[in-house]
Amino acid sequence: MGGGPMTTEPLTKILADWPGRWRYPALAKALGAAPASARSVGDADAARCVLQGIADPVSAVDGLERLIADGEFRLVDEVLTGRSEGGPVGEQVTDDGLRRLQERLAEARSAARADAEREQAMLAERARRAGLDPDPLPGLVEHAQLRGPDARELLDRERTRIAAAEKKLAGELTQRLRAAATTEAHSAAVQACIKAGEFPTARRLLEEGRIDTDGGGPSSVPRPPLWNPMMGRSLEEILLHYPPHPSQDRPHLARFVDVDAAGLEVVEALRHLSAHLDEPTVGTFATALGRLLGEDVRPLVTARDGGFLTTLLGLDDARLPGLQVTDRTGVPLWVAAPGTPPPADVRGPVVWFVPAAGTTDTRRPPGTAVLDATGLLCVLARPPQGAQGSPPSRRVNLLRAIVPQLIAPPAGLAGITDATVGIDLKSGASPRETLTWLLDLCGIAADAVVVDTLEYETGAHPLAAWVLLNRLLPEPPPEHSLTLAQLDAVRNRETRDLVRAELTASLEARERAVLGIAYTLHQDAPFGAGDVLADVSLFGLADEDIERAVQNLAPETVLPRLAELALLKEHPDGYVTLPSGLGELLADGAEARAEGALRELVEQANDAHARMMATLTEQALTQVGHRSDNIVMGIMELLSGLEDATDPDAKAEYVERIRENVARLGGDQHRNALKDLQRPPEDCDLEDLVRRLARRVEWQEGVTISFQCDGSEGLTVHAIRARLELALENLLINAVQAMQQAQIPADHQEIAVRLRGAERNGPDGRHGFWNIVEIEDAGPGLTAAERERLQRGEAFSKNGSGGTGVKDSREIVRRLGGAIEFLPRSATLSGAHVRVWVPRS
Repeated sequence: MGGGPMTTEPLTKILADWPGRWRYPALAKALGAAPASARSVGDADAARCVLQGIADPVSAVDGLERLIADGEFRLVDEVLTGRSEGGPVGEQVTDDGLRRLQERLAEARSAARADAEREQAMLAERARRAGLDPDPLPGLVEHAQLRGPDARELLDRERTRIAAAEKKLAGELTQRLRAAATTEAHSAAVQACIKAGEFPTARRLLEEGRIDTDGGGPSSVPRPPLWNPMMGRSLEEILLHYPPHPSQDRPHLARFVDVDAAGLEVVEALRHLSAHLDEPTVGTFATALGRLLGEDVRPLVTARDGGFLTTLLGLDDARLPGLQVTDRTGVPLWVAAPGTPPPADVRGPVVWFVPAAGTTDTRRPPGTAVLDATGLLCVLARPPQGAQGSPPSRRVNLLRAIVPQLIAPPAGLAGITDATVGIDLKSGASPRETLTWLLDLCGIAADAVVVDTLEYETGAHPLAAWVLLNRLLPEPPPEHSLTLAQLDAVRNRETRDLVRAELTASLEARERAVLGIAYTLHQDAPFGAGDVLADVSLFGLADEDIERAVQNLAPETVLPRLAELALLKEHPDGYVTLPSGLGELLADGAEARAEGALRELVEQANDAHARMMATLTEQALTQVGHRSDNIVMGIMELLSGLEDATDPDAKAEYVERIRENVARLGGDQHRNALKDLQRPPEDCDLEDLVRRLARRVEWQEGVTISFQCDGSEGLTVHAIRARLELALENLLINAVQAMQQAQIPADHQEIAVRLRGAERNGPDGRHGFWNIVEIEDAGPGLTAAERERLQRGEAFSKNGSGGTGVKDSREIVRRLGGAIEFLPRSATLSGAHVRVWVPRS
């Protein structure tokens, strides 16, 4: 055989085609790693793989499952494909085994996909913090499902790119920190952020030039001691250790029983409460508890459903975030025995005080925190190391006992806050300190880097803080501490989209458009309304759409609204975008959102224009219809007069008036009416309008109309002239028709119109400056029932017309902010008396 190396090609080929190799996972894996055209495994390696398989015998299905667990998806795919095509492994894998393998393979691929997506999201977050555009890593998920070298190569390349940027940025920030004049605490905070890779947070701390030392934070309030069971088992036995009972000389209990005057008042109230639970004792207890917290009020007590409902006051604190449980008006306090939960109609958060020792009630409803007597006595205990207890310290420790119960799943932060309002991190202390207080009350510790990062990422915005923290705290974190790793787990695209959607959900299209323009083009300098209008042409709209968008954008009113919502900041030179992580979030995709909102605004403007034109056309048709009805009624009256006339001159006059009225029925009246209604509102000279209208109706209808104006100065109204004229014309024609229908002789058909001004006393007692138009006629007048119907806005006719003229007049005047009154019979002409009120412009 000679001394040269033995060739193993034939052995490799045999092993590669051997159906039994799937019972030797290591061998199958080694063979599968070599190119299919030249698989080569050394003798020693082949022998080792076979011996491993002999030592740990498995079936072909078990061997394939191990390959799936090792991520060899491609190899298993080949086997399953060969089995379905009648390959040699087919006899070793039953139908049940095949189903099992397919399920395991699908589960493993799904897990690999989730891991790849998670890895990609984490790298994207690191890239964002390092100031890089995140690499989408195309094909990573597909490569990850095959578990091939391509996935590792993609990830290694992206990690290298990000690490280089992080190193460079860390060096730059460290250099800036060395040159900055900062306190030791400030410098330590910046260094901690740089070390953790929280570069945007570090940059903001450097730019602010200061940092809160947190000297008045939660660390300044020592937690109460754990309950000492040696105090006793029942409440009555426990209370025997407290004054005024003689001391038992037990120094290990001194911390509990050595309480101040406010504490003794609560202890005494507990004694009465444990002896007899009724309204007076509950009231005394609630009052003593309030005094303990710094609130001297006796709340109302109501007995119901086996317990007593009152109010717990004194939990509000300027240092703490604005929470429902710290509302100034207090929270419901339910005092009842174990097993008697608060009634369902009592809205949370509710504190359920159980006057017993060490009770845990499993029937605690959501939104309810249970506090028993021993928990309360711990709050009364003397602070350690001789620190003096005070209402603020007791308030904090009582909240420490209550809040973790209220945020327990499934309530989350909804147990202590309103999701639509968010968390107010600027209620008194700095946002950074307020965040620390909030986490402390929830029973969670967080280091300075986490708190600084939370403040930066949310921009201290109430809604952003609510969304991010609610995703962070659905379950108590391990060991009740919040780490950057847990924060990273929720800093992803889903959370960012959720925060953005929450912040912009209530915005109109014009507000979203202005916000998008601001974060697309104005992140580096102040800007104003004129800049926003000039920017509209940069978002790909057609020329006619640009004009329509500019006309309807109204940035001068939108920008203050966005600043009020804390989405922009006011600046001496206008407005600026937010410098926080919230600003980065709003800038992400801002251009596309701005363009979409502008197009939506244009569509709304087009729709509004179409609706306006339709409305104006309908109004014009209505106006022309009323006027035509009136003209036709007038022509009919003139024809009757012509028929009865015998004098040639009188007949000629009738014919001339009929011709003029018929001419008014031409098509021009529709076009003119629409044109007049499209004119914008203007300051109308009411004296000129009413005088001209009275003369026209007098001539057309052949009645006598007297006009009087008491002081023309300032008698103007801001209105569409054609609409106001139509309203008054309807009232005059209605008076004419009433007299004609009552067959009042022509020489007695009179109408009196009077115009005057009034101050202060308007319709329905409304104060202001008013114009008054009085219309009186010589007709039969209106009955009380008819006046009431007209005042309610109903339509009816006594003369054969459509009956809607007065109703329409009333609506026109109402839209102007005025009113029409239908008064009792005219004192001078004995007919109807109508008073029209319109506001002065």
